[in-house]
Amino acid sequence: MVDRRRRVSPVLVCTVAAGLAACHGGTRDVPTTAGAPSARPSLPPGMPTAYPSDLPAGDVPVDGLVPRGDEVIGTWYARTSAGDAIVVSWQRPGPDLFRADRGIAVWLHRGDPGSPWQPVDAVAFGAKRDPVLGLTAVIGDVTGDASEDAVVFAETGGSGACGTYFVFDIANGARVFKRNVCDTSIAPSTDPVGLVVTEAVFAPGDPHCCPSATRTSVLTYAGAGGWTTSSETTTRA
Repeated sequence: MVDRRRRVSPVLVCTVAAGLAACHGGTRDVPTTAGAPSARPSLPPGMPTAYPSDLPAGDVPVDGLVPRGDEVIGTWYARTSAGDAIVVSWQRPGPDLFRADRGIAVWLHRGDPGSPWQPVDAVAFGAKRDPVLGLTAVIGDVTGDASEDAVVFAETGGSGACGTYFVFDIANGARVFKRNVCDTSIAPSTDPVGLVVTEAVFAPGDPHCCPSATRTSVLTYAGAGGWTTSSETTTRA
């Protein structure tokens, strides 16, 4: 399997005794690779445009929220300032699950009696153009508006567990973060509210098993798709 790790030279802003953390505080803007809001994309082919019912989230048959013929592989529920939401992932059945079409969608019900559930965003990953091995989501407020968002990871594999992270601001129907990573995990942060990014730091000559350090950054949402680094710590291995 091709090694698609991203090697990053360690940057130590302040140092202490060997084996302890190097760190810096303050805030700074995250590079633009962290992502920006995007216009609502067109829905994948075959994607339903509505579920014509006001059923509670837990009662909605999720197989009616994905393209016809696809199978549901994951379901997550969120409460947002705009209403209840369902995040659902799917894959196309076939003989090779490592090369299957996959996708993920965010559905929202705005609470009006008799109104339908509607998809506010969806991303499809075709096996031929954008293959992924799996899709997972974590629900939590990461934009600081007291409304739950979805942090989604689309796994592409490789020895560095590579993939792409997205953040869906569900209430606003916006994708406000996207980052392609290897040897990195991104999860919700609660204090401060935002994202915690944990990444391996490889010095020249480091073997794949043994990065020289781990860098942990906390990002906070600045609005309009912008993110700020609230804190950063580099811990030597």
